[in-house]
Amino acid sequence: MAQDFHGLTFVEYDEDGDETVYKILSRVEPTNSEKTYLIFCEDTDDETAEVFIEAAEVLPADDGGEALYEIESEEEWEMLEEVINTIMSLDDSAN
Repeated sequence: MAQDFHGLTFVEYDEDGDETVYKILSRVEPTNSEKTYLIFCEDTDDETAEVFIEAAEVLPADDGGEALYEIESEEEWEMLEEVINTIMSLDDSAN
């Protein structure tokens, strides 16, 4: 269901051309759905910074790559929250 992408990142550019680097936590491909999701957070070296975990649906892009889209369904969010909680509990147990 979930794949580990530990250490992989992607970059998002805002309208001013400023970049934000995100760390990929997991790629989720539920067995009961054809959808794919990415769970990620901003990649920072600041250990005191608050971490916001985000998720997006992955869809094919016009250029042949992939694009991220906002998740709109409450059911999708509930499923992804379970995955995020699992990731967080595994991270806590590793420390």
